[in-house]
Amino acid sequence: MFDLTNKQLITGPIIPEKISDAKDIVLAEIQIPGLNFAPVFFGSNRNRKVSFTLKMLKRNNTVGNLLMLSQMDNLRNGAAGPFSLATAGQFTRNPKVLYSWGIGSVPLEFFVSRISFEHDGLFVNALGFPQLTEVTVELTLDETSPVYRMEESFRRVNAIAGGVLGLADVIQSQITDRTVY
Repeated sequence: MFDLTNKQLITGPIIPEKISDAKDIVLAEIQIPGLNFAPVFFGSNRNRKVSFTLKMLKRNNTVGNLLMLSQMDNLRNGAAGPFSLATAGQFTRNPKVLYSWGIGSVPLEFFVSRISFEHDGLFVNALGFPQLTEVTVELTLDETSPVYRMEESFRRVNAIAGGVLGLADVIQSQITDRTVY
């Protein structure tokens, strides 16, 4: 994940075990008096949301995992830049990141919509710094980004290719009496 606001790469040896990638579809059910059902009409789509949990572990006798948490803390506090000592002002935009790990997309721009820390009280060093923290991250896709528009066209081409490949697999399994994986 690359923090676009603070110009820093946030990475480590631990990868998320599960990544949630969701996009809600909102349907409008219109109630009509006297009708025994509500006709369904297309409402809208919500933004794509990606969420995951990272276990940040750093066992040492000095600052524990505090340095790794500081990078995430910049995202949740809206830091003003990589070397700025000032905090973000009142009208500062939400932080944005480039993210692509495990979601089958090119690196896309996401708004950081939630970051929470859950420190494990059993993993605290002698100085009181946490050594094991679960960091939950929720990102909301910026669907106005030019990179997203290009990736959307690429996904349409992939959908056609996926249909052709699926049909070829069905035909091959009928010929050989085996399922193709």
